[in-house]
Amino acid sequence: MVNSHTSKIATLQNYKFIMIPVWIDWGKLSDGKVIKKQFAVIGLKNLHTGTHIIHPMTDFILHYWQARKFNTQKKHALNTVKFLNYLLVNRRSMRIHSLSNLKLADGSKYLNTLTSEGQSRVTVKDSERTLTYFYLWLIGKGVINGIDKSSFVKKETMHGTIYYESPFQVIYPEYQPPKVEHAFPIKYIPLLLEIAILEAMPIALGVYMQLFGGLRVGEVVNLKRTQVKRRIVNGDFLFDVKNQYFRSDLKDSAGSSYVKRTRSQRIFQIKDWGESLFNDHIELFKAMDNTNALFVNRDGNAMSGRSYRQYFDKLKRSFIEYLKTYGDSEDKLLAHHLSMMSWSTHIGRGTFTNMLAEIAENPYDIAFPRGDKSLLSSLSYMSRTERLRKKLEQKFNHMHEAYIPKLIENLKTHKE
Repeated sequence: MVNSHTSKIATLQNYKFIMIPVWIDWGKLSDGKVIKKQFAVIGLKNLHTGTHIIHPMTDFILHYWQARKFNTQKKHALNTVKFLNYLLVNRRSMRIHSLSNLKLADGSKYLNTLTSEGQSRVTVKDSERTLTYFYLWLIGKGVINGIDKSSFVKKETMHGTIYYESPFQVIYPEYQPPKVEHAFPIKYIPLLLEIAILEAMPIALGVYMQLFGGLRVGEVVNLKRTQVKRRIVNGDFLFDVKNQYFRSDLKDSAGSSYVKRTRSQRIFQIKDWGESLFNDHIELFKAMDNTNALFVNRDGNAMSGRSYRQYFDKLKRSFIEYLKTYGDSEDKLLAHHLSMMSWSTHIGRGTFTNMLAEIAENPYDIAFPRGDKSLLSSLSYMSRTERLRKKLEQKFNHMHEAYIPKLIENLKTHKE
């Protein structure tokens, strides 16, 4: 929509703008290995034939966010296509024949529609930011002539970053605290791990890594079997965490399976749980696709973030059901709470942070074990990390026997 062929709004009802994730060869390493990078592009889909093309509007995403991560591109691309589809549906009532007809009032109307639809405050503000830069891009391309660029006020953050204030008039939704559970009750961690072994064994080790190393799901599924750099004397693990792009065959794999910060990450060894889970995992699961991935799906291919989350959802359901079936009154209250709240794989990192916060003496005691800074470049903090590990292990000294092997025995009795 930036020239005579693309500036007109599509006129047929069977067309729809879509976001398309694409992989491209981005470069080569010295050994000849191709580096792939994923981008979010804008496409136009023919709903009648099911075919689509990459639309020139993609230049808007690349203009502002080419160097940013895929998830950032994806968010702005989705916001853009939603707005464009809104224009397609309402083009007659809004008297919009092409994007050159756009007015600031049209953007305000769209954003207020999101509010009236019940979208969250965060969603509306995200869309507003995308729309602000979309209008600026259209003005810069000479598509919109009726809006002066002076309508967009340039500001500077305290960090020196330049941004543009929104020119739209928006009524935002009232703020509502999200019903999200960020941390898991520590006393129930042994039970969660035991149920993971029984119901979601392919990710049981991953759940442990998240709870006692603060790994994100994308970091877990990017590990190789050979990436245990060394075992520290006390049995802790040290992994190289970096992007592997095991599943470039999946369109949206990077969006859910990327590494936010490359680093060496320590995983605490609590009692013998980590060692036992690691040894069992290595013996049971091996990649069949030449990736040497540590975590694999049922077909033997490197596990995607989506597959990991599916296993975790099964673990959630099994855990809540166990509390409801076998638990006491306290367990049943927790089951009800977890049924009402939203929680996902990231609860492992949140729980790890909470455990550190309870025993930390300064912010560094939390930052370094979480992987916020490289452990190898901060050896002076390793002694503090060792102290934290011992304190963490003390918390679990009397929990192990509470569920293991009690859970297995209960399940056997129930089946009989």
